Amino acid sequence: MTATLDNLAAQLWDSFPFSIVVTDYGDEPELRKVVYVNAAFSDLTGFTAEEVLGKPIETIEDCGRAAGRSAECEAALKKHKSYESTFFHYRKDGSNYLSRETVAPLLEQDGSIKFLVVLAMMISSIEPSPLGEDGPGTAIVGLTLPMPMLEYPFTSAPPHLASHPSLDALRELWDTIRNGRVLPRRDEFDLGTMKRWASQVSLATVTHEGRFRFRLFGTEVARLYGRDLTNCFLDELAPKDLWSVVIMHYLEVVKTRQPLFCPISISNGRWYNEVSRLLLPLADKDDTVAFIMAADYARLR
Repeated sequence: MTATLDNLAAQLWDSFPFSIVVTDYGDEPELRKVVYVNAAFSDLTGFTAEEVLGKPIETIEDCGRAAGRSAECEAALKKHKSYESTFFHYRKDGSNYLSRETVAPLLEQDGSIKFLVVLAMMISSIEPSPLGEDGPGTAIVGLTLPMPMLEYPFTSAPPHLASHPSLDALRELWDTIRNGRVLPRRDEFDLGTMKRWASQVSLATVTHEGRFRFRLFGTEVARLYGRDLTNCFLDELAPKDLWSVVIMHYLEVVKTRQPLFCPISISNGRWYNEVSRLLLPLADKDDTVAFIMAADYARLR
């Protein structure tokens, strides 16, 4: 911590349960130096203060952060306003986590900005497959989506879903069709084969630019989302922060070339709904993920 940073503020932040990072406010965002981190930051990321103090912020941030989001953040800071969004990060041990962060300028008495403070609260982690990187398996990731909510007469939300019989069967079908190859092909999942799951399935194309565009959207999935999203790019859907979580899951499937189980839930007071979701990677001609098939099933009542 530098001598010019308010010691009283730092003492208060030391006891915060949320991660706090303070950087200087240089013109180049990726070159801004870390001048303070609290204990909660180390607990969350695995990095000690000694490992990051004086280092560029990109040392501990995801360098693949969307350029548009960074531009929005910088525009807000220049107006002396805070910026809030969802970010994907790597811990020191290589594991992943998603956090909700607020970036705010620390204004000096003359109105200038010398430091930025970043407050982060973890939303979820991507846990490794229990079978390891070399074996088939699914990671479990919590997710929130804007879907119709149901009223439940419980004092607390029902336990989180583990899976769904139809998803288990679809996963088995994916493995059977794959037949020991890295990936099955999209043309091997025709309408006859997929009849059981047709209304619950969506299919997204992975573009050459690394974006995702829905190619088809099942009727039941359209009901859950409130509209048919066929031909929509995921990164153009609103709210952006929420869809960035969905995109994170799709990127994970492209990276691992493995199925990903990610139950989707939303709750607010007595209102609650949950959907079991499975993402499956599909190839076109080679072993590259060209399509991602998703199947969504509402909680069994």
